[in-house]
Amino acid sequence: MRRGIPTPSEHFRALGIGTPAKEPEQPGFWQQRTVADILLKQEYLGHTVNFKTRKKSFKCKKKVWNDPSEWQVFENTHDAIIDQETFDIVQRIRDGRRRLTPMGEMPTLSGMLFCADCGAKLYQVRARGWTHEQEHFVCATYRKIKGGCTSHQIHNVQVEEILLRELRRITAYAREHEGDFVQLVTRQSEKELSRQLRDSNRELEQAEARIGKLDVIMQRLYEDNVEGKISDERYARMSASYEAEQMQLESRKTELEAFIAAAKEDRLNVDSFLGMVRKYTDITELTGEIIRSFVEKIEVMKPEKVPGTRTKKQTIVIYWNFIGAVEIPDAEEKTA
Repeated sequence: MRRGIPTPSEHFRALGIGTPAKEPEQPGFWQQRTVADILLKQEYLGHTVNFKTRKKSFKCKKKVWNDPSEWQVFENTHDAIIDQETFDIVQRIRDGRRRLTPMGEMPTLSGMLFCADCGAKLYQVRARGWTHEQEHFVCATYRKIKGGCTSHQIHNVQVEEILLRELRRITAYAREHEGDFVQLVTRQSEKELSRQLRDSNRELEQAEARIGKLDVIMQRLYEDNVEGKISDERYARMSASYEAEQMQLESRKTELEAFIAAAKEDRLNVDSFLGMVRKYTDITELTGEIIRSFVEKIEVMKPEKVPGTRTKKQTIVIYWNFIGAVEIPDAEEKTA
């Protein structure tokens, strides 16, 4: 409102186009819902999106929103006014909005931590009267399934301290040694991608071999049933079991093929990460916006006892947006 930018309805009225929106009491006053709708529009990426709404029936002209899965998106039909990376960051920030609970807003790290062993999210634990130092995370599987996993308990302040330190360290290194940073990230990313492709291709070959073997087994099973070597009941039971296994393998095969195809086309976007480094020149504290802009997820490992002592050491792995997990050399290594 301070900048005097007209709202969409005010803009349309200025062009002589009527809208159902009421004229605001204060010109230039933007509703939160209006801003939120704009931030979600794929049209600003240069795409045309059809079938967002439908009419209830030919009798009722009222429009209802379709599920986004039913939308038809035609990409690159006009000039974009925002790039994909910025759009994705905005969506992550919006997805990470801190919802209100009876105890107030959820902590900034809620939904960002994952168990390194079972892959489940870490559950935020807090209670009325607790200080922030008492708030901690535990593995969701550990809470739900007895013996399903270990607790992986870690306090919020521990993660926040490590994350702020590592965020300042990686942004400083990227800013001061940009060329070395690009080479380092590219080399580590290619190594990890090669490993993932190797494992996925191996699993795909095994799935395809098993699918072919099941075809032979089911053919022989059918012939044995025709020749009376096995009963109809046993044939039906065994056939259903093999078909179910084959369907699971086919589904997994499709997933693997899609991952391999996407991985080969994917290219590391170090420029996008460097763009954020230039935007946030001096990070002194963590905010929801900064965390969602830089961090994809954080994996928490279970505490390990340090040999010869009573203390335990716990490791976390930070996966940065666009570049994944990166090991930055220490200052001593850089000067050596």
